[in-house]
Amino acid sequence: MVMILVGIVLVGIGWFWWRGDVVDNAPTVDAAVAIPLPVVTGPYDPVASDCREGVAWTSTHTRPWQSLAQEYEGTVDACMEVYRITDEEVGDGDFYVAVVTSSWTRTDREDFWYPWDGGADAPGPVAIEVTVAPGAIGNSYDASRPSVEDCAATIPDAPVLLDGADPLGTPTFVAGACGGTIERTSWDADGATWTATRPEEFDLTVTSFQVKVPEGTVPRFQLSVAQG
Repeated sequence: MVMILVGIVLVGIGWFWWRGDVVDNAPTVDAAVAIPLPVVTGPYDPVASDCREGVAWTSTHTRPWQSLAQEYEGTVDACMEVYRITDEEVGDGDFYVAVVTSSWTRTDREDFWYPWDGGADAPGPVAIEVTVAPGAIGNSYDASRPSVEDCAATIPDAPVLLDGADPLGTPTFVAGACGGTIERTSWDADGATWTATRPEEFDLTVTSFQVKVPEGTVPRFQLSVAQG
C-alpha cells in the first residue's frame, strides 16, 4: 500500500512538472519585429507596394492531457513589395513577383485549467492572399511553398534575397517557435493564398507569388490578410 501511495505521489509530481514545462515553453507575449524588406541585387525593378497593418487574430491552444488551455490575442502586419523582372533571358511576356513579409505580434496570453476554464482548441487560421489582374498567361505562375521544417529561431537582417541566380524563383522564409503550420492553400493564374494556423507560433513569415503577363501589361496586385 505504501508503495502504491508513493507511486501516485511521484506520478502527480511528474504530471505537474510536465504541465509546468509546457507552460514555460509556450510562446510568450512579445512585441512586433520590424518588417525587413527584401534585399534586391538582381534584375528586379520595384513597381508597387501595399500593406495591411494591425490585423487582429485570436487563437486557443488546448492540451487536454495537461488540463491546459492557452488563449492568445495578437496582430499581424503584412507588406507586399512587387517587382518586375527585367532579365531579358526569361522569355517573351513580362514577369512580376510579389513578396509578402508578415510580422506577427502576441499582445496577450492567458493560461487556464481545462476543462474547468478556458475554451476548446481553436488554432485561429489567418489567410494571407495575393490577387493579380489580369491573371497569368500560358499557365505561367508559381507560389512559394513555406515549410516549418526550415523554420529559423532568429530573424536575420535580410531574410529574403532577390538576386540574379534564380530570377523566376518564389522566395520564402519562416521564423519563430513554429509549432503551428503555414502552407500554400490555393494558387492559380489569378493569385495565391497561404494559411497560418496557431499564429502565436510565428514571428516573421515571407511568401511570394510570381506571374507572367502579356508584354507591356502592368498588372494590379492586391493584398488581403484576414482571420477566417
